[in-house]
Amino acid sequence: MIMLLLALALATPAATLNQSPMPNKAPETRLAVLCFKSGERTSGFNKIGYYNCMGSTAAITIGAVQLCPLNINR
Repeated sequence: MIMLLLALALATPAATLNQSPMPNKAPETRLAVLCFKSGERTSGFNKIGYYNCMGSTAAITIGAVQLCPLNINR
């Protein structure tokens, strides 16, 4: 039984083992955007930091006694 499995594995061409399920799909590229702090607000035990990400706004929530970073990556 083991010999049969080994023979089948060796008889299978290597090209068919490494094929992706969607060969025509381009690889996904993600770029990080550097966002700069535009403001902050304390609400209860949380602090919300607001960031300008090339024209859009992002927000993070941290503890009220922590400092908001000057920039973040998105």
